[in-house]
Amino acid sequence: MRLGRALTAAVAVTALAGCGGDDDPAGEQTTAPAAELDVALDAQLGVGAPTGPEYPPGTSGLVADYTVTNNADVPVLVVQRRPADITPEVDVPLPDTDESSWVYADDAGQILVTKEVFATTGGDTGTAYRAPAVRLEPGETVTGRAFALTPLRRIAPDSGTFEVPGPSTLPDDATSWSFCVQVAPDPGETGEPTMADHTPDRRLVCSTPADLPPDALGAGS
Repeated sequence: MRLGRALTAAVAVTALAGCGGDDDPAGEQTTAPAAELDVALDAQLGVGAPTGPEYPPGTSGLVADYTVTNNADVPVLVVQRRPADITPEVDVPLPDTDESSWVYADDAGQILVTKEVFATTGGDTGTAYRAPAVRLEPGETVTGRAFALTPLRRIAPDSGTFEVPGPSTLPDDATSWSFCVQVAPDPGETGEPTMADHTPDRRLVCSTPADLPPDALGAGS
């Protein structure tokens, strides 16, 4: 990922969806409203090859080249890649690179290629699950790339531990896909930036949908 400072706020999409705020178990108490973040995603969706030597020659898939801009007045975290330690085993190798992404479908049947940390199903598990992240100061931008191997496989963490939206398989009749990246206000933790499953006010910023290319779905989805 490359960091820079935005001189102009040219953005394509700012779509924020709730994704992992902490619920108050005391039903009569009210929780503070989620922080409003002015964070924008500009993404170019297409088909291409992954970068680097981790994949064999001839590999291709869905590609998102994107820029995230922090237009807020507070620092934010942006997830950099899929966490390797909770990535499942599928029928093909899944190298751990900055392009590593989750692949699943939402409730409407659209394919999502994402970089995020999911909430856990049972509340506090005693383990902090984290994804590498980038810290953006107000006015800064970061560029990145996401890759999803085709034919697409559903790549999501264990459903017994994490809350993953949508069906347990990719729908055969899916016709579109989007790229989404998770952002949150920087809580000010020490050390290398990471997004944790307990980081407050996490949000997904998603691109405008694009058509799935022919034969993007196949065996293993």
